[in-house]
Amino acid sequence: MIRLFRALPASVVLVLLLYSGVWAQIEYEVAVLNLADAPLSSLVDGTQMRLVITASEDAEAATTLSFYLDDDVHHLGDCVIPDGARTCTTAPISTLGWFWDEDGQVRPQREIHVINYQTSGWLPVVARNLTVAPRPVVLVHGFGSSFSTWMGYLGPAGYLAHTGLPGYAVGDGQVPGVMDTGNLLRPAQRTHTIARNSEILGDYIAAVKAETGAEAVDLVVHSMGGLIARYYIDSVMGPRDVGQLIMLGTPNGGSDCAVLAQSLGFYQPASLELRTGYLQSVFNPQIFEARGVPFFIVAGTVIQRRLFSPCGTVPNDTVVSMQSATAVPAQLIEAPYIHTDLTTSEALFFDHVAPLLRRTAEDFAVNTGSTASGESDVDSESAALAPDTADLVQFSQVMTGTVRSGSSQEHTIHIDRDVTVASFGLFDPSRSLTVTVRGATGNEITLTAADNGLNMITDPESLLYLGYGFENPRPGPWQVTVQATPRTPPLGTEYALVTLYAGGATIDAELSNHLPRLEEAVQITATLTLGNEPIAYARARVIVVHPDGRQESIPVGASGELLNATIVPSVPGVYGVDVSLGTILPDGTVAERTVYLAFEALGRLSGGGD
Repeated sequence: MIRLFRALPASVVLVLLLYSGVWAQIEYEVAVLNLADAPLSSLVDGTQMRLVITASEDAEAATTLSFYLDDDVHHLGDCVIPDGARTCTTAPISTLGWFWDEDGQVRPQREIHVINYQTSGWLPVVARNLTVAPRPVVLVHGFGSSFSTWMGYLGPAGYLAHTGLPGYAVGDGQVPGVMDTGNLLRPAQRTHTIARNSEILGDYIAAVKAETGAEAVDLVVHSMGGLIARYYIDSVMGPRDVGQLIMLGTPNGGSDCAVLAQSLGFYQPASLELRTGYLQSVFNPQIFEARGVPFFIVAGTVIQRRLFSPCGTVPNDTVVSMQSATAVPAQLIEAPYIHTDLTTSEALFFDHVAPLLRRTAEDFAVNTGSTASGESDVDSESAALAPDTADLVQFSQVMTGTVRSGSSQEHTIHIDRDVTVASFGLFDPSRSLTVTVRGATGNEITLTAADNGLNMITDPESLLYLGYGFENPRPGPWQVTVQATPRTPPLGTEYALVTLYAGGATIDAELSNHLPRLEEAVQITATLTLGNEPIAYARARVIVVHPDGRQESIPVGASGELLNATIVPSVPGVYGVDVSLGTILPDGTVAERTVYLAFEALGRLSGGGD
């Protein structure tokens, strides 16, 4: 019956009620208004609207009217015309997903049907046509990058245009706004904080909305761009203007590779804010609100073995582990890509990103968002994974230096007993150095991809340049020589080298407060253990990285089982805390471990001044 009535023109007056056996003919008008009460005949997908229906006669009884989209299945809302009145208005209605049909095809025309449920049956009252334009997509780059990382997405031949979507990348000049997550040509130059970049993102989104008439955009983000977007959604966004957040390789739990660049004083404070200690102890406990925005995670899983992983747990995309990517609840998609390919791969876009951008109104009605506090509407089987505590890894101190053209630097790496895997990661901004490795026997080891996971990442946006590893390495001192090559700049290049251990000794360290006020003491405690038993340390070091990048050594006791130290922050901002403990084990091998912590100092309490 409903389809019969739909054949009538929308302007035709339709019958409504049967009272006392007599049909009453009543004229109806439906008005579509935005939240500012301006009339709409066309809209951009994601616009909030209200529907107002007005009858030609007063209602003889309270009359409930229901609004549906196209197929009488997707229920938009209801309103009640009171007895003796002629009009009613719905609550705000979201149009997220209206540009797409259930098959992922464009649907630029929509019909709104009004249905009256009465004891005599249910009849269509009015149909109203609307033109729907696609919702814009805003692309947010990550660490040490710019809008150019999204060139495959942009332009008339880009992935987004092929999908029928308008695309904007922060910093592309289409509208004002340029973030700063690190300049690869000037690594010592200060970056913006996540908070500042999120404000710039907010201004960029506002400008895109003004240019397109949209009320909401989708965010597709890479790496650190996901942290910036999360901060925007949690702390900067006013009324909701993000349809969904699609994160590609975002280190929601931090990237252990970040300590390499940060140890050289490069790209700060961005590199400090990427540290695992900061994300897990400072950022995530504060930035967890999704505010109704659905979160999606695409995690690169190309690295499956610890031998091939110099920067964290496996699986990972070389610099961001799946454990880190899934540190906030979201629907998870695993994809076998390296970190820097997540923004360029055409296959990844059309296989995984495009289907999310084509989510329908029904999809948005089912999945209304998630929060990092653990509440989520996504299916539990595809929700973010909890960290696997059995897969935790330990690190050495970061060894740094400068290699000039034609020269080399040698470092001793101590490997203790029971280490099952030792992986090495080298950061070199020039991408020109090479390494020679001698094992505990003194013999030089030829590094190969098959036996040692030797991997050279030439993309300058990566936090890692060279990685390799060893399974069941012989305990004792290993020698790593960092050498210049003909490609090394004449004035040389700085580098940072770190070792990741699976097995052997472990360090446990804690801070008494991760959000202290200025002049409020932060206590550091740490122990070195072997086989779950504390062992006395013989050497200890605590380095504090101040918000301005300055490094300071903090006094600690000379020996014992429990390290104690104190930091008193004097300026607000993010502080890094590197805690190292070492000892000589009964078999004569040296055990040394370092943990990289962080806290953020806040201003003084009211009345104390800043």
